[in-house]
Amino acid sequence: MAEPKASIFDPEDLRPIFKFIGKNWVLLMLLPALAYFIANFYTHRLADIYAAQAEILLKSQETYDYQSQIYSNLGYYSLLADVTNQQRVISSYDIVSKSMKKLNFNISYYLVGRIRTSQVDKIDALEIEADVDRFAPYLRNLPINIKVLDLDHYSFSYEINGKTIQKEYSFGEAVEEIDYALRIDKTALVNEGTIEKIKEQDFQIRVHTNDYLVNKYKSNFFIKNVEYTSILNLQVQNELPERARRFLDTLSNVYITYTQETRISVNENTQRYIDKQLSELTFILDSLEYMLEDFKDKNRILDLNKEQQEYFRSMVELDSDKRKLELRLESMRAMEAFLSKGLEEAALPPSFYMFEEDLILQEQVNQLFNQKVERSQKLLNYKDGHVEITRLDSLINTVKLGIYKYTRDTKDAVLSKMRDTDAQINKLEYKLQQIPKSQRDILGIDRKLKVNESLYIFLLEKKASTVIARAAILPEASLVEESRSLGVVGPNKERTKYFAIGGGLIFAVLIGLVRLIFFERIENTRELKSITNMPVIGGVPNYNEINTDPIVILSSPRSNVAEAFRSVRTNLQYLLQDDGPKVILVTSLHPGEGKTFTSSNLAAVLAKAGKKVILLDFDMHKPKVHKTFQLENVSGVSTYLINKTDLSSCTIQSQVENLEIITAGPVPPNASELVLSERVGEMIHDLKQKYDFLIVDTPPLMLISDSLVLMKEVDTGIFVMNTEKASKQGVRYLEEVLGQNNLEHVSILLNNIKQKRWKYYYGKYAYRYGYGYGYGYGYGYGYGYGQGYGGEKKEKGGKSKK
Repeated sequence: MAEPKASIFDPEDLRPIFKFIGKNWVLLMLLPALAYFIANFYTHRLADIYAAQAEILLKSQETYDYQSQIYSNLGYYSLLADVTNQQRVISSYDIVSKSMKKLNFNISYYLVGRIRTSQVDKIDALEIEADVDRFAPYLRNLPINIKVLDLDHYSFSYEINGKTIQKEYSFGEAVEEIDYALRIDKTALVNEGTIEKIKEQDFQIRVHTNDYLVNKYKSNFFIKNVEYTSILNLQVQNELPERARRFLDTLSNVYITYTQETRISVNENTQRYIDKQLSELTFILDSLEYMLEDFKDKNRILDLNKEQQEYFRSMVELDSDKRKLELRLESMRAMEAFLSKGLEEAALPPSFYMFEEDLILQEQVNQLFNQKVERSQKLLNYKDGHVEITRLDSLINTVKLGIYKYTRDTKDAVLSKMRDTDAQINKLEYKLQQIPKSQRDILGIDRKLKVNESLYIFLLEKKASTVIARAAILPEASLVEESRSLGVVGPNKERTKYFAIGGGLIFAVLIGLVRLIFFERIENTRELKSITNMPVIGGVPNYNEINTDPIVILSSPRSNVAEAFRSVRTNLQYLLQDDGPKVILVTSLHPGEGKTFTSSNLAAVLAKAGKKVILLDFDMHKPKVHKTFQLENVSGVSTYLINKTDLSSCTIQSQVENLEIITAGPVPPNASELVLSERVGEMIHDLKQKYDFLIVDTPPLMLISDSLVLMKEVDTGIFVMNTEKASKQGVRYLEEVLGQNNLEHVSILLNNIKQKRWKYYYGKYAYRYGYGYGYGYGYGYGYGYGQGYGGEKKEKGGKSKK
């Protein structure tokens, strides 16, 4: 016959989960619900966060192509080579600070409600002007309450160090205190018809410094580059949608103006240089013209032959070249001054109109200037010593060294060319020596005049080009999308609620786990059997009438509790298989676990089976057996052990047939010493001659060791554990104690098992079915213990199997 396949899934595996949920269902429902209500209240008080958006296009192509060459001639180099750098520039402290100074955001206005304080763009009923610089530092960003008292007065209050400061002022009064200065006036909305309603409303303001506003808006400002474009998407979040829009509009204008400022500065620098040169040339030309006219009036002018005229023209050209070389030399000196500027100075380069043909130098200066500008931009976000700044400093020094060497070589070449020009001029002057002195002088004056006129015309042309370029300068960024509101973007109140519910559930699970690890109690015999190898003799359901009717076999003989003791009686037959009288010790780990209840009912159920039973109360510290059976405790175990009474005089017949009792007797001062008496053995030996079962009730083990001493006198010991106190730690402790004392003839009984309603009714049905036909009993949990009286083996549900 084929063996049944093992099931992959065992329903028993889910039992710990069901037990965990069953023990903690209140927490699992209550804490998430409580967390939800707290989160709902919290999110109700939160202000909605609005977002606004704008878009800026970098490297605008709104200028004509010819202007690019003009800009190049004027020494302008694009600042927008790196989109990432521009993102940092836009969000830099300086740009945001300039924007905030253009906005009137230094005062925040609030309407105070019972639960929620809402921010508004302005208070319609009041006009408030505050001098931020006059507000003391401790008053800045502090809630200041304003309340309208009547048509002419209002109160002004704030709280400092737990103390409320309140003052009253008149509307329209210029208030100038030591700590603050402001003026509050009412608007047309405050009148006889509305004053009562306005008096009920509480207003609040907060005065902010520019630094606070910059940091606040920077932390809520986001920039991203639209993929595959040079468009920057700007977003800002704020409690007020209108303020968010106004901030983006102002910031965009400030940034666009910033991209234009450097280009204008380069242009103006070039114009100043040209104007300076023109001013000097104008003075020289005026002087030369005056000298020429004066010389002509005083001297007779001769005509020159063709050869002399050619020499004269050559000298004029050479003088003109020499003058240009002098200007070039002057530009080289200006370049050296530019190179001497420190790294922290993003100075403008000298004008290049005198050496436009020197492309190598232009390219190097382009690179240097762009690197200096980039350094200035990065300093908006980084400090000196940062790796980015250090890298740029190294590059700038390298480029500067290259330009310096090139400039020095170029200056030497210019000086050499000037010397050659001077030599040629000297030769021509020698050839013109034959001309009379007066004629030569006038020719010299005329020659200088023509040279300066040529240079003057050249400078005028350059100035015209510069002026044209200035008129055509446009920003290299443009606004492609004006600011618009995106609506509410936060906070995500629904997510907060979900997180709160999840957090409450996790917290409930954690509490449940703590209870499971440190405070778990054993609830049924199944759990008890799973954690110990000691025999589990049975379990007794919860009995509510334990104080009024402790003897179950008399008060409720057909109850499931009575049947549980009958099942324990049956199981004892398998533990005590030898013939003859049996001595059974009943104890517990803790007081209050039901050992006396168990010993009394076990003795009664054995007596009901026709056995002669005697119940001995050896708990001489705190006896209870006499209370259970409502007997007197005049004499008993204690009086016998001190040899004051004999067994016959101590023995009392109980209300249960075949059950006699020896109570503990008066409480002695040395109860534990009496247990060590030799008369204990004699007592048990004599009683075994007369009775079938001796049930010995002893003190709890964790308090007194009497039960361990008596274990050597008994056939078996029953440790009663109550579900309200039974734990894994207690079972391990019991096993350790028994192991240390080499005690093996011990079993456990689990008392006070709580029943579920459906199992209760199922148990009642099982009891009636089994009891009526003489079968074994499956009390309450559908599990029987041992076999029935007819030798029938129990099955689940209280039924028996032949």
